Amino acid sequence: MCPVNLRARLAQSIYDYLDVGKSPRPGDCIFVLAGKHERKSYGLKMWRFGYAPQLILSIGRFEWRQFRELSLESDGGLKEMVEQTTPKKRHFLVRLDRQEAFCTMIQTGLLGTRSEVRALAAYLRDMPIRSLLVLSSPAHLRRVAIVFHRAFRKRGIHLTFVSVPENPSFASSADRAEIWSELCKYLLYRFLFW
Repeated sequence: MCPVNLRARLAQSIYDYLDVGKSPRPGDCIFVLAGKHERKSYGLKMWRFGYAPQLILSIGRFEWRQFRELSLESDGGLKEMVEQTTPKKRHFLVRLDRQEAFCTMIQTGLLGTRSEVRALAAYLRDMPIRSLLVLSSPAHLRRVAIVFHRAFRKRGIHLTFVSVPENPSFASSADRAEIWSELCKYLLYRFLFW
């Protein structure tokens, strides 16, 4: 067997293992993790299809630049907050409901996904959320699940992890490198937080 084919098959197996996504079901809120813009587009599509009355988008340091591409009526004050915040501290949650949008700044730390989820847990603390759909890239979800289960373990919130559709090329060394990187991050998180 050709080494490239073997590497592609191994990457496919790892990718499938890391993808713990389920079929979406209606809930109280959809949360989209920071990262690829496709995540936000897919979360917005699910929100518009009525999977949940609320949508929370996590907006990382540079992602605010693409926010207008979502064609929303309001950014909840995101643009103003970006202008008042130094680039290193720019991480925001934008919450949309059927009437309006709200923006709040969050702090992230060394382990970005962990601090992002902990900030969300604090943000939702006083909200009547009983079910949450969590959207991210397929290879990101197993690591995300560890952090969510830990952050929400005493909250009684039903969590459903949903994979954002994508078509990686396992023949591509760049895509394989991303999958290996995600496997390493997952193992680190599992070691630290399991």
